[in-house]
Amino acid sequence: MSLDLQTELLRCEKQVTEYLLDPRFRGWFEPEHLRRAVYSYPTRAGKCLRPAVLLFACGAVGGDESKALPAAAGIELFHTWTLVHDDLIDHDARRRGGPTVHEQGRQMGQEELELTPEQAGHYGDDLAVLTGDVQHAWSVCLFAELAERGVPPEVVLALITRLESQVINAVIGGELLDIRLSCTPIEQLTEDAIVRMLRMKTGALYEFAAAAGAMIGLATPDVRHPWVEAVGRFAGLCGTAFQLQDDLLGLVGDERRLGKPIGSDIREGKRTTIVCHAFRLADPAQQAILNRVLGNRRATETQTAEVVGLLRSLGGIEHTRALAGRYVEQAIPCLDPLPPSASKDLLLAWAKFMVDRTF
Repeated sequence: MSLDLQTELLRCEKQVTEYLLDPRFRGWFEPEHLRRAVYSYPTRAGKCLRPAVLLFACGAVGGDESKALPAAAGIELFHTWTLVHDDLIDHDARRRGGPTVHEQGRQMGQEELELTPEQAGHYGDDLAVLTGDVQHAWSVCLFAELAERGVPPEVVLALITRLESQVINAVIGGELLDIRLSCTPIEQLTEDAIVRMLRMKTGALYEFAAAAGAMIGLATPDVRHPWVEAVGRFAGLCGTAFQLQDDLLGLVGDERRLGKPIGSDIREGKRTTIVCHAFRLADPAQQAILNRVLGNRRATETQTAEVVGLLRSLGGIEHTRALAGRYVEQAIPCLDPLPPSASKDLLLAWAKFMVDRTF
């Protein structure tokens, strides 16, 4: 990562975190367990890539990034509630180096409410659902605050309408496709189906983030403005590449840097382009191993390591790495209509980081 990009990402993270932790919001959330859960992920260091692309896009079209800060905080919080629900669906126990919200709720249920283990598990699950719901509502309120910074009301309304219609349906639809794919026999998988799911689940929110930044910077509600479409398409392609890279890191990344367990995707039976490509090239004995371990929540570390080795030796990891690179290559020319600027340079560096990152 270039020094300039690293500096700007850290600046963005600081601004967004400070906005979200403003004391004026804390009184909204009660009882105390809900308040702690709502603030759980925002108080841990995140990558803030969606807020960053929103702010960079605003600057790249000549806009004032300070006006877009409420939207940057809003997009981070919107992403956060999807993580809370996604962690619950995937039964993950850790996120950003700490317990997931449902796991945090389970612990609070046992230690503070003296619930039985079964009751505490249900309590944690229920708390995660409610936490995500509250964070979702809060994110919309943050977008509404754009009007207080001088963003025209028609732009604010256009952004909220798009977020709460097209974007949310794409993200949730992509999540459901992900769940359905995990139940699909590996031999029936197609790479097109997997990439379509990634575009919906991850690419759609990145596309919206960049388009929102451009709309704020241009003070236009026109989603078809050439520059809005250009940065939106750019970020959507990069967002798909981001998720492909995320799938890679879930197998070969550094658990300490990722803040979540390596190999959990294998135990969950996650259907990725890595698995799809490797299975096509596997012999019957290798296919049997993949079928036996993928989706087995009781798989041992030795079994998951064997599967990672197979995915690597069959070319699945390199195939997906190359695929992610091609999406970024497609994205770069999308920015050609924009004039040269420091913000445009940051967008280009951000695109490269999406596939070079190790966390």
